[in-house]
Amino acid sequence: MVKGYHSLSKEKYLHKPQMVSQEEIDQIYQSRLNGFSTIKTNLYPLLTDKRENQTDKYPLFFVYLPEIIKLENNLRENSNQIKELAKKLPGIAKQQFLNSLLVSEITYTNKIEGVETDRGEISTIIRDNERDRKRPSHKRLQSTIKMYQETQSEHLIKIENLKDFRNIYDTLLEGEIEENKLPNGKLFRDKLPEGEQLRIGDALHTVHVPPQTEEAINESLTSLIEFMNNDDLPPIYKSVITHFFFENTHPFLDGNGRMGRYLLSTYISHKYDHFTGFSVATAIHSRVQTYYRIFKEADQAENYAELTFFIVAMLKLLVAQQEEIVSTLSDDKEKLVQIVDNIKKRVASLTDDYDKKAIYSVLFYLAESKLFAGNKELGIRDRDIIQLNSKESGISIRRTKSAISQLKQMNWINKICSKPKQHELSI
Repeated sequence: MVKGYHSLSKEKYLHKPQMVSQEEIDQIYQSRLNGFSTIKTNLYPLLTDKRENQTDKYPLFFVYLPEIIKLENNLRENSNQIKELAKKLPGIAKQQFLNSLLVSEITYTNKIEGVETDRGEISTIIRDNERDRKRPSHKRLQSTIKMYQETQSEHLIKIENLKDFRNIYDTLLEGEIEENKLPNGKLFRDKLPEGEQLRIGDALHTVHVPPQTEEAINESLTSLIEFMNNDDLPPIYKSVITHFFFENTHPFLDGNGRMGRYLLSTYISHKYDHFTGFSVATAIHSRVQTYYRIFKEADQAENYAELTFFIVAMLKLLVAQQEEIVSTLSDDKEKLVQIVDNIKKRVASLTDDYDKKAIYSVLFYLAESKLFAGNKELGIRDRDIIQLNSKESGISIRRTKSAISQLKQMNWINKICSKPKQHELSI
């Protein structure tokens, strides 16, 4: 709830003992819809009232409340702070922290849908994809992970026609959708057999009833494409509204939530920063009941397609997650400084019989990995260290291998994997 400002569905109950009449509610709606600080869109979501009647006659809108403006500023300021912190990190630390966020993002976007995944397997696929971007997608989730990884490039996915939605869906969820839940229309889902009605919810409660025909879906998504390609709105509002409207339309039989969160993630990654973009599903999962509630309220016809409260709630989720990222990055950066100081002292104590430069370099990369990788599957491998030493420091393969061998003999590092070879810091 926004202080002093209430949803239209609750407005009638706030003036006890006498309820506000429907005519007065309609007047409040019109004043909000046509106010100077209101943004009205060309999107008409399908809404359901308490009697389960449906309507799509209300244009989606939101009001620029002070709280929304404040949250947008917080999001942008946090994003700038995250980017500044990331600039001060060594390259390996930065990439491994991003990868650890991506592991959580894939894990939680699936978990929200009741799909369990193994963090270690996701981590392995991330590393495999980094080594070979053209690798065929044979493993489960490989295509999904690859699409998320591609958001780190400057290329932003463009959706210019209905087929683009289907192409993204097919690639993102390759091998993830059961045969009987694949689209039954030309591009999207269509009428179900035997007059069955598609509904979203559990066995006891219906949360939302989306459009039932492919024709209606096509109409909704066509208007969404026009909205997405209009740059009049600041990016965060456009991305959150797109997320809601895509989910409201629910164009597929399965996978809508995962695709909707992917679209939100990739857009935020492009317009703000990759760290925030890779934290969308993580933010939602940590407050998942709030996420379900704001969707349900926004789908109610009694709220007249007002998305003010939905936007406020989504911004709060994202900003809270950003604050966690800032805290973690700041803490880990300080820890890295302390570990590196310890490494320098230890290396300085070695005799000249040791290759101090090669030893320090190996230890530095392992220190980055220890702090920022998140798990051993994401950790740096010996072959990565060899390649980096050769490329960045001019240290030969022989010298790096010798340094690793010496460090093992001194028990400064431990071997944690044989194929491929991988060590971790033990000091």
